[in-house]
Amino acid sequence: MSCLLVKSRFLMFLMAALIFGQAFNARAGIQEDLLWAIENNKLWDVTELLKKGANPDIPNQDGYTPLMIAAQTKNLQLARVLLDAGAKLDTRNKFGETAIMLASYHGQTELVRQLYIKGAEINHHGWNPLIYAASGGHLDILRLLLTGEADINSTSDNGTTALMMAVRGNHVDAVTFLLSNGASPAIRNEHGDNALNWAQKQNHQTLVELLKKHELSR
Repeated sequence: MSCLLVKSRFLMFLMAALIFGQAFNARAGIQEDLLWAIENNKLWDVTELLKKGANPDIPNQDGYTPLMIAAQTKNLQLARVLLDAGAKLDTRNKFGETAIMLASYHGQTELVRQLYIKGAEINHHGWNPLIYAASGGHLDILRLLLTGEADINSTSDNGTTALMMAVRGNHVDAVTFLLSNGASPAIRNEHGDNALNWAQKQNHQTLVELLKKHELSR
């Protein structure tokens, strides 16, 4: 092989590597720009970057996707933009949370509704949207999820139920609602505690009386 041919092929390799590197850097740059626009609530920029091919599912340094950030920051407009761009619904962060779980926790009824309509999972194993909604006492979301056939007696990995979380937060209305819709106060977690035990340990006397009355009426 001639020296000239070797040099020619080497130059072609360098040019290809340079082009690839530029494309890679451009791709990385557009993703950084997207995260910056999301964190600074620049919806127009987000829309334009998505049109240019930015990945709507790119996580930030903490593992939260843009859709999760929208749920956390209660930004329904941003969520709609991301959903229109095809953002994945059931991606989990390092804590095992999905966008609909975070929306449920933060009381974002309309976002929960839209995520559910789009097909977000609500009955997956472990911590789930219903348990998260109960922890904040968000009645409208509890109603919505149960309408979607969420399992009212589902448990987290450590045996926690939606009823227990509502009790823990002293959400009387949520506890009453859950009990009236079939939540079982008899379920015990990994420590052997049920909802009544939680109410007693938290000194939530109204809930202690409510749970005891519920047991007597059965």
